[in-house]
Amino acid sequence: MNVQTVEELNEVIRTGRIGEYIHAEEERKLAEIRAIADRVAQKNHQLKWIWLAGPSSAGKTTFTRRLAAELNHQGVKTHVISLDNYFVNRELTPKNPKGEYDYEHIEAIDLPLLERHLDKLGNGNPIEMPHFKFLHGKREFRGEIIRLEPDELALIEGIHGLNPRITSFVNPAQAFKVYIGARTTLMKDVDTRISSTNHRMMRRMIRDHNYRGNPVEKTFTLWPSVRAGEDQWIFPFQPLADQEYNSALGYEIPVLKPLVEPLLHSLPTSHPGQNKAQELLEFLGHFEAIDASLVPEDSILQEFIETPH
Repeated sequence: MNVQTVEELNEVIRTGRIGEYIHAEEERKLAEIRAIADRVAQKNHQLKWIWLAGPSSAGKTTFTRRLAAELNHQGVKTHVISLDNYFVNRELTPKNPKGEYDYEHIEAIDLPLLERHLDKLGNGNPIEMPHFKFLHGKREFRGEIIRLEPDELALIEGIHGLNPRITSFVNPAQAFKVYIGARTTLMKDVDTRISSTNHRMMRRMIRDHNYRGNPVEKTFTLWPSVRAGEDQWIFPFQPLADQEYNSALGYEIPVLKPLVEPLLHSLPTSHPGQNKAQELLEFLGHFEAIDASLVPEDSILQEFIETPH
């Protein structure tokens, strides 16, 4: 189905063909993940470390899980390591010039601990995985022990996963790097592109609300620092990737629409993000809505829209 503009997508929704379009989009994305898994599996005897990075709300967590599943299906055993679990305790987080915690800074990661752990894994020794509790801003250990056997791969994901300060902790000859983005390919009309940054911001609003207990005003307040952090810590290292993956789905903005609109309406009128909120509401007004129940359970979109149990 050749859907390139918002109006063409709306017509697919109005004529009851959206299920077919969703299926086609999901199959296309799954084929891309399988192709990346094939590429990694073919080099498995050379590799030990798969680095996965990308900006906020690009879908890194779900992509990594699905890549691991595809590799496991091909007989390549994997261990997933989230760099988020290596955050320092909140009071140790670097601060920006305004005196605010800078969660995007690379030194918000406990680099010495990460280096020790990767060194141990590379030498066949076990480590106890840390777990970071975002609501409390504390790291804890739960007795989860992992060991990297000779034919197994470590999939290491996080916003800093392509930064040489971290990737230098392992042998580069044993590493493969993947950049995950979310570049909206749908056009508003034949001449106007849709902002991928706005797209990711809507994903993040929903996830912050559902999983982190954050009111929408906190997402709006943090977003400028998130964007500044991406420009400093993420985008400059994108060219270092061996492979790129675009997680944006052609049908997803109509799914986000009924979930985002109430959040945007709840933003206090005095908040400095009101202009952006009104811009997003006007933008979403161009879309027909799609019920989230139509999204497949294994879709990368579920990382942002499913309600935690």
